[in-house]
Amino acid sequence: MIDLLQNIGLVIIGYLLGMAFAGSFIGRKYMGTVDIMLHKVFRRKVTLAQYLYWRYFCGIEKPPKPEGIKRIDEATRLLNLLIEQVEKIVGKIHS
Repeated sequence: MIDLLQNIGLVIIGYLLGMAFAGSFIGRKYMGTVDIMLHKVFRRKVTLAQYLYWRYFCGIEKPPKPEGIKRIDEATRLLNLLIEQVEKIVGKIHS
C-alpha cells in the first residue's frame, strides 16, 4: 500500500515539475492547452476566471466557455434576431 502511495506521489510530483518546465520553456499557450485538455478529461466545470486566464493570459483563441457565458451568447443571439425582425416590420410600415 505504501509503495502505491509513493508511486502516486512520484507521478504527481513528476507531473508538476514537467508542467513547470513546460511553462517556462515551451510557453503559456502550451500550458493553457494542457490545462484545457485536463478539464475535458476529468469533466471539470469551467469558471469565468479560467476562461479569462486561457483567453487573455495563455492566448488561446477559442477556449471552452463557462455555462454563464454560453447563456449570455444565446440570449444576445436571440435579441439580435428580434431586433432584425422589428427592423423589417418597421421598414415595411414606412415604405
